[in-house]
Amino acid sequence: MESPPVEEPVLDGDVEPREAAVRWRLGGAARCRKALAISEPGADRLALIRTLVRLSDGRLGLDAEQVRLTFDETNLLSRFGLAIEGGVVRLEESDEDYRSTPGLKRALTLDSAPRQLFAPGTPDAVLLRSTSHTRYKSAAQKAAVRALLTMPAGSCLMVSMPTGSGKSLLFQLAAIEARRRRPGACVVVIVPTVALALDHQRTLSGIPGLENSIALTGDVRGAARENALFAFRRGDIPVLLLSPEQAFNPTVLEALLEAATDPAHKAGGLTASLGTLVIDEAHIVEQWGRSFRPDFQRLSSVLARLRVLNPEIGVLLLSATLPSSARRELRRSYGTGTGGWLEIDAHAPRYEFDVVVQSFQDTNKREQSLDLAIDRVPRPAIVYTTLVDEASALFNRLKNERGYTRIALFTGDVSDPAKRRAIVRDWSEDRLDLVIATSAFGMGIDKADVRSVIHACLPESPTRWYQEIGRGGRDGHQAFAVCLFTDATYQSPIENDVTTAYGQSGRSWLGRDLAEKRWAALLDKRRAISWNVDRRRVTLDLDAVREGLPNESGDYNRAWNRALLTLLQRAGVVEVASTGATADEAGDVWVVDIVDARLLDPSSSEVWDGISVVRDAEQAEARKELNKFVEVMRHPEATCVTRAAFEMIEGGRALAEPCGRCPSCRLLSLDPPTVLSCGGLERAWSGMSRSRRPLLPNGVTLIAPDDPFFDKGISSLVARLARVGVEQVVLDSRWAVEACRSLDLNGADLGFAISYGEWVGPSTSLARLATAVLLPQEGDRARLLLTRVDDLAKAWPDIPILVVGQPHRELDGRRLDQIVSARAPLSETMLDDVFEGEAS
Repeated sequence: MESPPVEEPVLDGDVEPREAAVRWRLGGAARCRKALAISEPGADRLALIRTLVRLSDGRLGLDAEQVRLTFDETNLLSRFGLAIEGGVVRLEESDEDYRSTPGLKRALTLDSAPRQLFAPGTPDAVLLRSTSHTRYKSAAQKAAVRALLTMPAGSCLMVSMPTGSGKSLLFQLAAIEARRRRPGACVVVIVPTVALALDHQRTLSGIPGLENSIALTGDVRGAARENALFAFRRGDIPVLLLSPEQAFNPTVLEALLEAATDPAHKAGGLTASLGTLVIDEAHIVEQWGRSFRPDFQRLSSVLARLRVLNPEIGVLLLSATLPSSARRELRRSYGTGTGGWLEIDAHAPRYEFDVVVQSFQDTNKREQSLDLAIDRVPRPAIVYTTLVDEASALFNRLKNERGYTRIALFTGDVSDPAKRRAIVRDWSEDRLDLVIATSAFGMGIDKADVRSVIHACLPESPTRWYQEIGRGGRDGHQAFAVCLFTDATYQSPIENDVTTAYGQSGRSWLGRDLAEKRWAALLDKRRAISWNVDRRRVTLDLDAVREGLPNESGDYNRAWNRALLTLLQRAGVVEVASTGATADEAGDVWVVDIVDARLLDPSSSEVWDGISVVRDAEQAEARKELNKFVEVMRHPEATCVTRAAFEMIEGGRALAEPCGRCPSCRLLSLDPPTVLSCGGLERAWSGMSRSRRPLLPNGVTLIAPDDPFFDKGISSLVARLARVGVEQVVLDSRWAVEACRSLDLNGADLGFAISYGEWVGPSTSLARLATAVLLPQEGDRARLLLTRVDDLAKAWPDIPILVVGQPHRELDGRRLDQIVSARAPLSETMLDDVFEGEAS
């Protein structure tokens, strides 16, 4: 059987890889020059010069760059692996420099070729109609768009695709297509951070039809806030971006509920019609919602209220990583709609990173390697630690002893919102080259050109490591992931990064004794208790202090009370009705509905037995995952680190290729993949997709084309197919753009196109729509396609399926008109009669 053609990899804007490599070098060099022009003499300038030398093939003329080194800088050149001769700075470093971290030198070899080379997906009419793209970035993006636009009413779609693979296109198309069908249609997108909301708003402002989209952050106050909400209610805002806390703000929630109400039942002019609720970075519903941002874990209650008014509202969950625990929580919270549940998974890790992993028995040796890595990795760079104290100490040492000034510290202790925003702004605008941070820095800070991420710690899960290195390389080019951690467990019980990781892994869960004491304190200090239908509703003061602690509350005490209440919600014994939150800050008074009345009985232990089962299971899973991760990081030469972490996160659902760029892959001389294949097309909704009524009978019909070999193009043929209700065409990828434009011009609502290579791939599913299959001339491929048509006809007895081919053509000694269909073939021109007969 003939193999399908290998598709060329695709980049943003369909730029060729060689041109992309040149653009990347020039862009990186321009960034360095801009930063050099405003940098003070010292370590920052030398780190930037080193980055610029790498991008200039190892040599840089200072006169041409109009850069003069001070005497002190000249003496520091060797620290940065540089030397100067005749005004030319060059890389000069030895193996001895990297003796403590031997993998770092090889990893730092420049590679300007793009690394995010997805096998592209053929376009659809809806893509060409609504965007400037001529093909999808990947099969996964194509599958996700197809699933989104054919969602049954009241359903939930969960999409997992790598960073940079185009998840935002989904809610953009959801809004564009909804407004094409009905004025005032809107989409609400829940985002975790203000930075991400504003980033989405900037992108949407440049998309025709979505220019009026708005991020309703806590900074939008007074008249501006009132005007924005009224514009939303009026139907003028196609995409409304909110934090979860904002979604619970009474005035915002009132506007959402009004948008969910049938426009026919609203006052004149208020035409907003909410069709889709989107949760971006959906994995944090489980991770952050457990203790840090509990409103993430009760967003499903907002959805429930919206669906009371409009059961057809759909949900779209987007993420780059979805661990098993997050998937379970999302299914529990959002899998209750009437329209079903579908998951689209790319099953593709990110391959941008050169990975270095090194453990140290001695803290001083780790510090030496860390200093070397910080001096020599390309800028911009992030250094992560686990503990706030360690981040602060490293920041002070780098600033006071190592001479860095274009540097910032970002941890949970940086509580001033203005200061946090200033750091993010300076980072985004290239006034910083280095950020020392805990995991508080990163989510929603979408800086595309971060080149290096260093962990001066061992993250407490593969998910945290993978997500944090994911702050780098978002432009699809070379990035560095360096993990340097202490591990003295074999020699001494002293504190080290491995034991810290285990401590962090278990700290989000309360023990049973402390949980019961905290619940007793919350009940004892309750502000009110009443009935809510058939449940008791309790108003709780989060400043309640459990027995055994000083009678003085603070943020730490309130955080543990929030963690307890979200645990009780996950265990199904309470439902949080309100957190008293305003703007983007959590409230100190929560209202909960008691689902299990035994929780109000101090003598009942059975209810706590059940809660403990949930808590123990969650903690055991986290410990099991960490055990695997520690083993991989302790022995990075034994297995591909990137693949192992990704498969741990995916819970065994994906088998990825080796990355070609980690310690194990370098040891085995494994090459990285040249084209990245994505899954997703194997999944589609099982029910009938909403579309126009086709004009041909159900089952298989053979269509005889006027041009048997399609030599003159296929526009005329596809136009006729579209006019009789065909919404999906299987064809050669070379004809896809022409076919999609013809579908769009002739009334196709969606106009999906599937290439031969896509459909004959493993388990590829089609959308349940009237479909035409254009038979190729290659005999083996035609036979395979007819087998797929036969399977389709058995699965879809209620859908028209058209096979386009010459009736007298023979395959295996039999004519097509004898094997394709029991009914007589139709000529292509007869489709005009069908259409005109219906029109008359």
